[in-house]
Amino acid sequence: MIGFPNQMRSFDKDAGTFRFSGYDGVMEVRFVLDTPALDRLAGISPAPETDYPGAFDRCRQSIETAAVRAYNRNRKTLIRLTVADFART
Repeated sequence: MIGFPNQMRSFDKDAGTFRFSGYDGVMEVRFVLDTPALDRLAGISPAPETDYPGAFDRCRQSIETAAVRAYNRNRKTLIRLTVADFART
């Protein structure tokens, strides 16, 4: 089962993505979250002053739930989370 013991995340403003990691045993699984998905999840409108790191932190539980679902579907070591991954959230 995948877990998220490390709460670190990094935001790439230019790419419009967050990167964070989970672990399945000792194997690291890297995740990339697109900001449009975070916009939808957090119910925010994209704007230059949007506090994306704060929104990520507030939505972390839902993001990790979607990350687990995505990982269980394809078991890759790099998974991109998009708006489609949050359609059920």
